[in-house]
This record gives sequence, C-alpha cells and structure tokens, in this order.
Amino acid sequence: MKRTLTLLTLAPIAGMLMAQGGDGPAVLDKALLAYQAGHLDSSMVLVDRAIGLDPALAAAYKLRGDIHQREQDFAAAMADYGASAKLNDQDPRLFVSRSALQISMGNAKAGLRDADKALALDPKDADAWYNRAWALYLGNDLDASLKSVRKALDLQPQFAEALYLSGVVKGARYDEKEGAQEIGQALELMPSIPGGLMSLAVVLYEGKRYDEAIAKFTQVIASDTTELAAAYYYRADCHYNLGDKESACADWRRSMALGDKDAAFIKRNYCDTEAKKIPRKPQRKRRTTTIRF
Repeated sequence: MKRTLTLLTLAPIAGMLMAQGGDGPAVLDKALLAYQAGHLDSSMVLVDRAIGLDPALAAAYKLRGDIHQREQDFAAAMADYGASAKLNDQDPRLFVSRSALQISMGNAKAGLRDADKALALDPKDADAWYNRAWALYLGNDLDASLKSVRKALDLQPQFAEALYLSGVVKGARYDEKEGAQEIGQALELMPSIPGGLMSLAVVLYEGKRYDEAIAKFTQVIASDTTELAAAYYYRADCHYNLGDKESACADWRRSMALGDKDAAFIKRNYCDTEAKKIPRKPQRKRRTTTIRF
C-alpha cells in the first residue's frame, strides 16, 4: 500500500508463529501486527492460517492482498482484493488499497473508480483523496487533482506524500515557486519519498532557478541511480543556461553514455563544434512524476 503504518512494540514474531490455537480473527490480528511491523513473511504465514481457519474472513484476503502489493506481486494482490470484495464490499480501506494497486499498475481510470468507491463509504479518508488525486494527475486533469489533494491535506495537514503531490501538480501547472516550496516541505517531513529529490530539482530547473537546481541534481546523482541520465541532462542544461559550455558538455557526455539520445544530438552538434548555441535544440517533454505506492 501507499504508506507504512506506525511501528508497534511487538511480542517476538517467532512466538506468534508457534501459537497453534486461536480462531481465524485472533490469528488475523497477529498477522496484522506482523504486517504493521514490516515482517511480511511472518504476516503471510499467519494470514494464510487465518484464511484456513475461516475462509469467509474478508479482512484476511484484504491483508493478504496488501502483502502481495508490498511485494510487487500485483496479480496475486488483485485476486485477493477481488475475493475480499465478494465477501464484504463495504470496507472503504479495501478500495483504498485496490486503488493504489490500480495506479501502480498504470490503470489510472480504474484507480479513480476505486478511490471514489472508498470515498462513497468514507468521505473523510485522507488516503482515498490522495489516491484519487494521483489518478487524476496521471490522467492529466490537474485542476481536479489539486482539489482532491487539498482535501487530503485538509483532513491530514502533515500528510507528507500529499504535500509532495500538491507540489508536483503545481509544478505541472507552471506554478514552479509554490511547487518547489511544497516539495521541499514534504521532503523535510519524509526525506525517503521515492523520486522526491529529482522532482524538486526539475521544478527548480523549470522555474529557471539554475544554481539551486544544479545543487539538487548533484544530490540526485550522488544518491539515486534510477534517473542518472536525466539528472545529468538537466544539470547540463542548467550549466548551458548559465553560459558554462564546458560544464554543460561534460554532463551531456555523461548523459549520452547512459543512453540519452537528446544528449547525443547536443554533443555532436554543439559540444564537438565551436558553436555558442545549440542548433535546433531538442524540445524535451515535461517530466511526468509518478508515485511508487
């Protein structure tokens, strides 16, 4: 799911697994505690036992789906969410989980439908508003996305991921100043937001705050290998806009070596020449930020 719940002080997980007695709901409680503590393997053993004791336990299938989702086994997660819905279609948190799964699978419209189902059951669920906002953002409905994410923040003001999304949406709406401010605030609350530092760097770049952007892209390059080619490309363009051809071309060569075709074009037509400007400079698409739930 989207967020890891607060860690709890637990009895040793081994003790849970040794407990042979108990009915389905009691074993499910132990499975939930293990899941909340991040012990996914132990939680899976327990939830499977709970289902064996009580095959009609809807919440057990939902929890097993959450475990599968955390483990990136999306097909198994979807099957368990379907089984849970057949047993109980009145649990808003089930549809929150399934909406996150749909979005992770790239099914923004289905994610929006499930978020709306969750909100029909509980209109005060901040996670459902957040998921709805992501689905709308991925569908390029920026105004509606911003309205939904503000709902999440009204309900939960310190919701770091929602604040991050709000900043991303504002950046996409060319409000780079507020976007950068909110992404920065979100990273102060939760530095581990996947892709957060890169998003902040790009918003600073798009706002023509090149010196600040260079510093952030440098941090991305030092700490994140998932977008190295893009980070080098954008840092190069910052140097270029500041009139530093040598530094710009050094980064474009690095980006080209990592497979960036625009960087290869610039290296060939600008860096390897005496040109002072890039001829027919490639127009890159605006970066679309995505979330990893």
